[in-house]
Amino acid sequence: MSRERKRASALSLKSLTEKVTSVALSDEIEIDRNTLPKDGFTETKFLSLWNAYAEQLVQRGDKSLASILNASKPVLKEWNIQYALPNNLMADQLERLKPRLLKYLRESLNNFSIDLEVHVIETEVKKFIYTPQEKYSKLKEINPDVEILKNMFGLDL
Repeated sequence: MSRERKRASALSLKSLTEKVTSVALSDEIEIDRNTLPKDGFTETKFLSLWNAYAEQLVQRGDKSLASILNASKPVLKEWNIQYALPNNLMADQLERLKPRLLKYLRESLNNFSIDLEVHVIETEVKKFIYTPQEKYSKLKEINPDVEILKNMFGLDL
């Protein structure tokens, strides 16, 4: 009497667990990029492929990801792409897109040494003036003579 292993139903939780495990194992296989081609390319060709990928994202309906790729101009240093974004949210979304983007660029340029570094450039948030005291302080900062006028005419806030 031979015991055959029963196959899990396609709709069972066990089959989902097995599928996730097999996908996780397949992702762990790493290829040594040092043995793969490292063809040279121009910055113009690289930028045209970058823009073409952004256009592909628009065609697929991923306009938010396309706008992230168009948010600034990538800087190419050797085979390292430096990309600056204004906030962490955009950087996180680009990090999720990074494997697909790099695969596209590496295969299109036949250079598997290309890598992408995402930097977040924190910009100072513009502070809005709402209260009369904040408005007065700002005016006084711009022109200290406002304090003299206030005292001279006995003005209050």
